[in-house]
Amino acid sequence: MRVIALALAVFALVFVSGAAAKPTGLKLLVRAGGQLTLVGKETVNVTRLGRLAFSGDGTLFSLAGTIYGGPDTLALPTKYLVWAPTGEKAAWVTTSGSVLVWTPRGTRRIEPKGWGADWFFRENGLVWSADGSSLAIGRGARVWVWHDGVARDVAGASSDATLAGGPALAVPFAWSGDHVLWWSWPGSGSIAADGVSLYEGNRLLGVTLMYRDYTATCGSHVAFTEGVDRYSTDGKSVIFDGRPVGHDALDSYTEPACTATGRLVVAVGRNNVPRLTNETHRSIFQLLPTRKQLTKPPWGWSDEDPRLYANGDLIFVRTRSTFKKQDVTQTGHVMLLSQGKLTQLAATSFTENELTSTYPIEYYGHYDWSHSLAVWP
Repeated sequence: MRVIALALAVFALVFVSGAAAKPTGLKLLVRAGGQLTLVGKETVNVTRLGRLAFSGDGTLFSLAGTIYGGPDTLALPTKYLVWAPTGEKAAWVTTSGSVLVWTPRGTRRIEPKGWGADWFFRENGLVWSADGSSLAIGRGARVWVWHDGVARDVAGASSDATLAGGPALAVPFAWSGDHVLWWSWPGSGSIAADGVSLYEGNRLLGVTLMYRDYTATCGSHVAFTEGVDRYSTDGKSVIFDGRPVGHDALDSYTEPACTATGRLVVAVGRNNVPRLTNETHRSIFQLLPTRKQLTKPPWGWSDEDPRLYANGDLIFVRTRSTFKKQDVTQTGHVMLLSQGKLTQLAATSFTENELTSTYPIEYYGHYDWSHSLAVWP
């Protein structure tokens, strides 16, 4: 049932400043317990768990495989959706290896059952091109691209490649122009946690961790976090268009965000392994065109997940994680930095037993807010 007015309990957690809601058309989707709020507009009651996302045009939004914002709520037979960057089109892979695409006109199967698309990585093994005309699909050790009803093999390891942990798998997750960016998964989650090879087409770019927010594409530019071992807090640098721009012995650089004009920001923290990995303390720095510190969070908080806009605005999540016995409480404040003014747009938090993983929790210093927050554009 759709609730048009914000419930009082949710409003205490979720709010927005209309005067600060920039860039133009900004939309925030926030989950607080059993309620999902399109900030400033509506709240729906939810029971499913999963990733939050907007359609390419920002009209629709989804939780796991359920779509909201249309004439009726629509529950698709999947636990995730990968939206095209334009329009209202989403894809997913079934456990039988087929690929389906949904639009408001209906659902069609673009590859048959048994075709071999990898479902193991969920939304991380499927990605649309910038114009929404092509879909990159992980299929064993190879990357395939579907376009105009035809799929072709474009990149990847040899089909019988075996790495340290077992058979190699290609995991496409982004595009740069006409090229697909993909990770080479080494057949083992434990080995992959300490770094995987990152490719653009068949060209090796470097070694990174398998987080979407560790790679950014903007116009013709590619920026990524480089480094091995699973700790986000040590030994990480940022590579921009093939050259290191964030690298020194004192700091660890992660989560790049950039614009088509070449402006680059990253999350920067001290280069060490803290006593507890939730004791991260990062600030957002601009690295290009000139270096300067943009944010300075209070002690105990960490600025994460920067999003940079062409008009100069910066959105990020000021994050805090605390433990009480085996319960972890993770709090996120969605912040806007615009023309030197810092404004809190929304907030959410959750508490769960660290062994249950109902929501993604901090992992070796990396935070994933994808099940609690979504931002458009």
